[in-house]
Amino acid sequence: MSNTKSTQRRRGRPQGDEVKIAILKAANELLEEQGLSGFTIDAVATRSGAARSSIYRWWPNRGALAIAGFLAETAQKIAYPATGSAVADIKSQLMRVAEVYGQKVGRTISALVAQGQSDPEALKALLEGYVLPRRDEAKKVLARGVANGELRAGIDFDVVIDALYGPIWYRILVPHAPLSREWAAALADHVFGGLMASPAAPEGVVDAAGAAAPPPARRRAARRAVPQNPPSRGS
Repeated sequence: MSNTKSTQRRRGRPQGDEVKIAILKAANELLEEQGLSGFTIDAVATRSGAARSSIYRWWPNRGALAIAGFLAETAQKIAYPATGSAVADIKSQLMRVAEVYGQKVGRTISALVAQGQSDPEALKALLEGYVLPRRDEAKKVLARGVANGELRAGIDFDVVIDALYGPIWYRILVPHAPLSREWAAALADHVFGGLMASPAAPEGVVDAAGAAAPPPARRRAARRAVPQNPPSRGS
């Protein structure tokens, strides 16, 4: 008897967390296939097998549901790696963001941002569910870079994040040029070029006078060899 009920439950509508997973999956699929213009609560209910009442229990309108579906499928694709280098982690993640957003996801984001201009609930869901948490993650990585000596102290994390990710949003909303991993790598290099701590010239690098810079150890030894109070020529 219990096996029969279990089979009937599996064949019917999904239960509990399975309902949410099915709804979010269906929502993202519809967004990618038809965009926001073809996205409706009825369509999500039909594809997911969930009741409209279940959908409205968790999301107040189609805009909030659309953003939730997008987040469920996209956030995991652009997570930060953990290589030990904060700069390398952000650069790698930025390249991944450009790759992912350069596909259908970019068009979805553009539509969601547009929806948020006239839908306060959708805008709130986009900011609280995606934008602000991602910025908090980026700040943690930047803080790690400062703590381990990669990045100089005193940098403004919000300004750095805007400098890194603002151009990606600009290319999504004003598509004057495509997003690519190569472009994102160059963007990261330009931004971090002014943020690195102690930018000493590497060994073998030629300085402005044409002389090769000595190794760090040799420079330190040379500094120690210079007397603090050299005698005057007349003594």
